[in-house]
Amino acid sequence: MEALPMVSYTSVERYSPAGEYIRLVILRRQVKGPATVEELDAVAKRAVEALGVRYDWRVWPELVKREAVIENGVARLTPYGEVFVREALKEVEEWLGKVFPQLRGAGT
Repeated sequence: MEALPMVSYTSVERYSPAGEYIRLVILRRQVKGPATVEELDAVAKRAVEALGVRYDWRVWPELVKREAVIENGVARLTPYGEVFVREALKEVEEWLGKVFPQLRGAGT
């Protein structure tokens, strides 16, 4: 009997470009350390305003549910979020710069 190879599947959630931009700015803020929900609400709202699109910025907790956890009104990165920020955030930022050229050099 032959051995079966080990295979791992992970689910990847994709969001609209505006949703990805909100995730980007929320996670970039989270790199600095835990933040209150109110602060991140303001960050998400400013992000949508910067894009100039209609988007409900209040969904940000759902957009970062794997990368951040909210406890007692304070959000912090999960272990998965820490790895994501370290390994993939730069690629997401580069992609968003192509989708939203107005953001290039804006210090997203």
